[in-house]
Amino acid sequence: MAKFFPFGKKVRSSDKEGYFLDSIPLFSLLTAEEQALVERYSRLVGFKRGDVVYEEGTPPEAFYLIISGRFRLFSRAHANEKENTILFFYRGEHFGETSLLTGSVHSATVEAKTDAVVLKIVADDFQKLLREIPSFALHLSRSLGRHLTRGELGYSRHRREVRIASVYCSEMSRAMTRFLVDFVSALHSVTQRRILMLDLSGQLYTQLPQDLMGLKLNRLDLATVKITSEGDATETIAKSPHGFDLLSLSQNSSLISEDQRFASLLTCLSYQYDYLVLCLPSRETPVAIKALNYSDRIYLWAENRAEAFSFVAQKTAELCRDFGFNKNEMRIIMPHGERLPEPDIVDEVVPVEIQMFSMLPSLQYQRYRYERMINYLAKEWSEKLVGLVLGSGAAYGLAHIGVLRVLEQEKIPIDIISGSSIGALMGAFWATGLDSYEIEKIARQLGKKNAFFKLLGFGDLSAPHMGFFKGNQVMRFLEPYFKKMTFQDLKIPLKVTAANLLTSEEVIFDSGNLMNAIRASISIPGFFRPFPHRGSFLLDGGIIDPLPIKSLSLMGVRKIIAVNVLPSPKDLIQRNEIRRKAIHGKLQNQLSWRRMMIKTLDRLTRRYTGNIFNVLMNTIQFMEYEIARMQANDADIFIHAARSDGHWIEFFSPDKFIQEGIVRTREQLAEMKRLLVE
Repeated sequence: MAKFFPFGKKVRSSDKEGYFLDSIPLFSLLTAEEQALVERYSRLVGFKRGDVVYEEGTPPEAFYLIISGRFRLFSRAHANEKENTILFFYRGEHFGETSLLTGSVHSATVEAKTDAVVLKIVADDFQKLLREIPSFALHLSRSLGRHLTRGELGYSRHRREVRIASVYCSEMSRAMTRFLVDFVSALHSVTQRRILMLDLSGQLYTQLPQDLMGLKLNRLDLATVKITSEGDATETIAKSPHGFDLLSLSQNSSLISEDQRFASLLTCLSYQYDYLVLCLPSRETPVAIKALNYSDRIYLWAENRAEAFSFVAQKTAELCRDFGFNKNEMRIIMPHGERLPEPDIVDEVVPVEIQMFSMLPSLQYQRYRYERMINYLAKEWSEKLVGLVLGSGAAYGLAHIGVLRVLEQEKIPIDIISGSSIGALMGAFWATGLDSYEIEKIARQLGKKNAFFKLLGFGDLSAPHMGFFKGNQVMRFLEPYFKKMTFQDLKIPLKVTAANLLTSEEVIFDSGNLMNAIRASISIPGFFRPFPHRGSFLLDGGIIDPLPIKSLSLMGVRKIIAVNVLPSPKDLIQRNEIRRKAIHGKLQNQLSWRRMMIKTLDRLTRRYTGNIFNVLMNTIQFMEYEIARMQANDADIFIHAARSDGHWIEFFSPDKFIQEGIVRTREQLAEMKRLLVE
């Protein structure tokens, strides 16, 4: 079964030289030798928030590819004029190549919007890579061609680029036109921008949904229209009741300059619209090829499973080979009818060519999921997706409840959640539709000091060859809240992270049985038995990815709020100091026998120290904190909600953790709201 929203599942499959380049679309298709060559000619460079990479009017020095963080491209006509933001660059995107390839000065300024890391390749080494790696040159030539041709279309550096998507299918159908209409309608609703759906196939008007059948959709003859007159082009545009416009184009394959006339037509349309959705014909024509060269995104429609494995796979390979597209620039949409059964944690093997696809639910049988998917695709393309990452941390993870409460109160929209360990559990509660107060009520069931140990239960003990506890009693505690739920049943898409014990790879669940995915993600080494899965065993997701930002950024989520609840070394030192001062205060002005009694009681009540569980957890959390600290650079908003006076096992003290989450989230609230409107 296909995954829900699995755009860009895997970062790397092996620990080979140049592995980190596998996660970058520009280099993901390169061979190991080519990746090693890129590494040889490049170096990592860090920028702080507000740093300027290069300024408008300066000569080009290097090519930059974003490893983490976010950058802004802006310009101003004069020194005293207000800055005009043109666009933003995100992880995996690149800049600086246009000036290098054309030899011109930079037409705009680039600054870091967050702390960021880039891969920098100086001009001379950049030219060497172009000569030695043909596929690298192909991709960049396409990128340059798109920029230059859009310049011909009348774009100025003071105008935000229009976004162009092409939709490809082997045969037009009513299901596809329904999807197109709903997708473009959602895009208008999300962006409130001007949108045109341009039919280049000549078939769209015959398959229009019932609610658009009344539209007078005249066909524009490309051979006869006077492109120089905007009126000639716009007179045939139909206004839909859903906030977007429609235009059908009649082509003449015998017309030699057909593609040039099409480019000129886009000149007119580019001044009127912010988004263009081009419905391509199934056969290759000069116009279709030109449309592909202009496109930022390709949507491939596959009517059924057999078609997905033939037409789509072939077309995907062709677009990568001939047009320089990478897989992150393509979306494969495959509809299905009634709800399909999902076995536990399904991960059907599919060809590499179609790893990036979405299963579109049936509008007839699953209207809610269908609308959610359509809205997700619209927000993804318009770069308005907001992702929430909830990190691991045992009892520290109760702070996530406070974070969720502020998000609820301030109506911060969250489109998708990613979580590890306790973060996966809290994210799952919220994704089912429970609010923060209901989740807090569940947490308070562990409000006594011995409740956690009762939850583990002596009856749950196992032979400690793989873990002291089976984990069955914990699952029985969670069962009333999740029952037999699947990821499909969630109101917010969720990604749950676990770690493969045998391969040390990250495993991301977004389909199948929800309880099993959570059980895998909370399998703390030493505490619980690893979760058996396909001949292997899965451990706590925090071991390998305590702050799973990567699983969202690879899907195209551009606005990420990450929450780390793990204490820093400074927090731990402060905790010990607080405890020392508390004991010292008790000993003041006490008789000798009472001081001795207090000291004795203190030793007896140090139930957390000196035992194997504490040794295991402290060791794990030391490691997780360092990993999370490095991962935090990939987040747009980072919230560190850790209590210095807390302990990993204090599930019986939810108040202080929840309050910490509230306080730290409110500190970032202004920055969050600023991020949403960018």
